Amino acid sequence: MSAKRFTNVADAAAHLADDPEMARKVTEEIERNELVAVLLENRVSKGLTQENVAESMGVDASTISRIESGNDRQLKWEDIAGYVNALKLRMNIMLDDPSWPAAERIKHCVFRIHDDLENLASLAHSVDGDEEITNGIARFYKDVLFNFLVGFKASHDKLSGLIKIPAPEAKPLAKKTETSALKSEELPPSTSLQTAGK
Repeated sequence: MSAKRFTNVADAAAHLADDPEMARKVTEEIERNELVAVLLENRVSKGLTQENVAESMGVDASTISRIESGNDRQLKWEDIAGYVNALKLRMNIMLDDPSWPAAERIKHCVFRIHDDLENLASLAHSVDGDEEITNGIARFYKDVLFNFLVGFKASHDKLSGLIKIPAPEAKPLAKKTETSALKSEELPPSTSLQTAGK
């Protein structure tokens, strides 16, 4: 008799408990602990103990144990900020409004990625001459570009079967006597200025 394979913990728990409702309960519990799990994973990956984090936060180790054994709803803002600072992490909060049109949500993410890539480019400039680091950054850029283009092509192929995606119009170059600065309303939609999240 072969062992049954499960694709997630919730399904395994439901099977073991012989209760289909258990899958929903486990899924909800996992969702309530996403931030706690990320904090704990980062602490462990940095090789820090609860005592290390407690010392940095100026609290008892029991406070760190309480944070890590609780769920996201029990976290206080000062606990999150203190824990993140103790791990020497930078915290970014990205608010995602499901009511935004898909185009606005995508633009929001694209501008965030652009900021991070600019930071990476600054790092490359600051270590100019360190061949190992600059080669690593170059490989990363190549991987990012490749994965973006593969994902973009897959989405484009799906969309092109449903809607006609017009090719961008070629615009004549501005004469030397005219200003070359474009107003935001002259930009095609794909290059319009960021309106969401900045």
